[in-house]
Amino acid sequence: MSDKDILDHKIFYRRNLPHYQPESGIFFISYRLNFDLPLEIIEKLIKQKQEFEKRKRESKNKIEKSAELDFEKQQFYFVDNYLGLCKNSPKYLSDPNIAQIVMDSLFLMNQKQYELYCFCVMPNHVHVLLKPQEKKEGTFYSFAEILKGHKGSTARKANIFLKKTGSFWHKESYDQLVRSQREFEDTVWYIINNPVKAHLIDDYHKWKHTWIGEYVKQEMGL
Repeated sequence: MSDKDILDHKIFYRRNLPHYQPESGIFFISYRLNFDLPLEIIEKLIKQKQEFEKRKRESKNKIEKSAELDFEKQQFYFVDNYLGLCKNSPKYLSDPNIAQIVMDSLFLMNQKQYELYCFCVMPNHVHVLLKPQEKKEGTFYSFAEILKGHKGSTARKANIFLKKTGSFWHKESYDQLVRSQREFEDTVWYIINNPVKAHLIDDYHKWKHTWIGEYVKQEMGL
């Protein structure tokens, strides 16, 4: 399979995590620096997965797709809470120079590959809310294509600045389809309040590495 085939838009695609990308939609995407999660976190995730699979097997009724999506969200939020509070991971993104590299890259493809609504660069991970753009009639930029360019360019620049080599970003990312206006607003609030939840600041306005589109600010009264 060629790189072009891999990067072309697909309704469903996976590496180790499930991904769902309909032909158009707004998505909450998260990705982190390259480091291993502690064994206790991995064991907890495995246990949660085993318990969920057991409920599926024992259920008299078929588990709805929405229940599976809710479980994926549960695992994501469990890991995200750890990322925000952990003290032992690399925190390269807390350097304003590295954070600026990430922000500049996100802005670069805004209105080209996607429409950008909101993002927050945390010390060890990033949250983004965006809508993939149509690249030609009937086809849209895929997450694989968007993140390959973004992660590749930012990793090169960050490694040069840090005078290091090796993988900068973890290979996986999390994505969630935003299905309603209420969910859109809840996601914006989740993103901008991430530094507050992590006890880095006491007011989201104080975090210098958060961006919200003017349209979103007006609509939500931010």
